[in-house]
Amino acid sequence: MGDVTHSKVTTLIQSLDRRYGKVERPTIVPPPTSADATAISAVSAKNAQIVAGVVLGLHGAPFEGAEAAKKLMQHFVDWNEVRVSRPATLIVVMGRQPRAQTRIALLQRFLEAFFLRQRSLNLDYLFTLKNHEARRFLSDLEVFDREELAAVYLTGFAVPVFPPSDVLRDIAEAAGLIKLKTTTLQMAKKFETVLDEMTMYVLYSHLYALANDAEKDTILKIKKRK
Repeated sequence: MGDVTHSKVTTLIQSLDRRYGKVERPTIVPPPTSADATAISAVSAKNAQIVAGVVLGLHGAPFEGAEAAKKLMQHFVDWNEVRVSRPATLIVVMGRQPRAQTRIALLQRFLEAFFLRQRSLNLDYLFTLKNHEARRFLSDLEVFDREELAAVYLTGFAVPVFPPSDVLRDIAEAAGLIKLKTTTLQMAKKFETVLDEMTMYVLYSHLYALANDAEKDTILKIKKRK
């Protein structure tokens, strides 16, 4: 059964690569080799943007979060300004993205919790931690639900877990990757058993891209009926 599932996932990914493009993970910038303050600041800003992009990428394909974080930093001075800004303004800056209101609300909750914990918004701090330390830190913030926390681990820290998402379960079933009565938790455990971390990352991204398309199609059908 594992080989069959892996084969189905591989075939689906190859097909969706042609449709959505190959999925690439943002590269964390290593610390500068010199003590140059400008270089250190640039690396910190880059890695902080990756962290914010991971949070903004929840409930969607990760690349959407990376794009949203980039847009925000082209408009705002820093993540503290984002933390205290009006959500409506942030949504406008992000542009048209699925679930923009949900993503912005989650990002601001994360930034507030991080600030209260650290008394700073040096988000790149998370990449100085070992994986188990980062997981404990994020869990202790009590910002993310079970699905979101797993997605942060997978998309931000390459932890081999698959987010138990009802949305992804439905898409995976429609794509023939899981059986009709498979639960969300069973789906996550099945993928974790037969897939490596990077394959899970790519599958997660592509399934959410499919979910976005399905959501757009539904909205268009509703509008046509009106």
